[in-house]
Amino acid sequence: MKKIILPILIAIILILISCTGYYLFYLNSNPHIYPDDSYTGTLTAEYIFPFKDSTVTLAISVPASTYYGAGNAGSKTIPYTKILTLEYYNNIINDPLQEEMYAQILDQTDTIKTSWSLTDDEYVELLATFVQSINYSTKETYRYPVETVIDKYGDCDDKSMLLVGLLIRAGYDAVLLVFEEESHATVGIKTTDTTVYPDTGGYAILETTSYSYVTDRSFTFEDGTSLQSTPVVITAGEGTKTYTAGYQIEAILAYRDKADELIDQLSLTTVSNTDKLEIMEETITQYENDLNSLAALMDAKLSVYNSYIDQANAITAQQKKLNSDYNSNKITYAEYVLQWDILEAEHTELLAAADSARDQYNAYHTEYETLYAEYQTYFSTYTNAYANYSSTVGEQNLYVDIYNIIIGEPYNRQYIYQTVMNSQDF
Repeated sequence: MKKIILPILIAIILILISCTGYYLFYLNSNPHIYPDDSYTGTLTAEYIFPFKDSTVTLAISVPASTYYGAGNAGSKTIPYTKILTLEYYNNIINDPLQEEMYAQILDQTDTIKTSWSLTDDEYVELLATFVQSINYSTKETYRYPVETVIDKYGDCDDKSMLLVGLLIRAGYDAVLLVFEEESHATVGIKTTDTTVYPDTGGYAILETTSYSYVTDRSFTFEDGTSLQSTPVVITAGEGTKTYTAGYQIEAILAYRDKADELIDQLSLTTVSNTDKLEIMEETITQYENDLNSLAALMDAKLSVYNSYIDQANAITAQQKKLNSDYNSNKITYAEYVLQWDILEAEHTELLAAADSARDQYNAYHTEYETLYAEYQTYFSTYTNAYANYSSTVGEQNLYVDIYNIIIGEPYNRQYIYQTVMNSQDF
């Protein structure tokens, strides 16, 4: 019986030793990509994104075995101890099977840097703009940079890990910043100015979820909150180059905030001025209607006056003929006197009616001139008000144009900085 129990005990001990060894190995293992050799060939992703005042095209190819292997469950396994310390981020960023991908991206962007004569700061912005151009989409599990590049989407963790991997290989002092309270990850880029995020050891924020300026941490989440907590700083490389254009970003963002405030103020002024102008335009229209009415009355009275004068002139012509007939002895004196008195009475009546029409015309004309003088004064006031309105609108549009450029083209930092510095009220 003892001979049977002893081998069993030895077997159990060996199993326990084996399991313990495996557990210790598992606790200390790093997540890494297990290539899936059932896939052959390569996969390629092409990117076209804006930078400065042009566009950039990148084409990145990776072995299909690496990409599909990265997506397999085995490559996603993270030991519990790694989860607690967040060390796994470093392993995901620096998996050796991704070096070829990093090299392709850096070779192509370095060529652009040389041909475009980019500074080191602009090269940071070029790499950042590439990553920011990748569509934002969140998944439950973490993803390797190779997956982010080929799938052309990623969340804050995915995109930030990719950018950190690129920056450290380009020689920059960059880290991953994990804000556990906000469930957010972003990139930290070393700087020596006031754009440093507190308690990071000298790193400024470099957001990757969308186009944004290096060092800009003014973005907010969907619920309106912003970054407030102290992040976990995860080092993934040993670059030394820093970002030095933070002072320009501060100037740009200060102008953005100023422009935003002034746009609101000018908008209120514009609305108020618009309301006033509408009232003035209604008054001007009323003036013009009244003037047109008076002009119509004047025309009518002038027409009546002319009609009476024409009739009076016709009677004068009859009187002349009557004189001629009398002088030619065609009619008797008695007939002459009778017809003359009749014509003279009609002539006098017509002249009196003409005088009345003229007096009414003159009264309307005086009223018209008085009203027209008021109209001219009021229209002059309106013209000045409209000029002020146009000036306000022009000023507002200037701020709107610059504001839209600032928020719309963070990948064109140098041009925007010069635009801000050249602004007359900077």
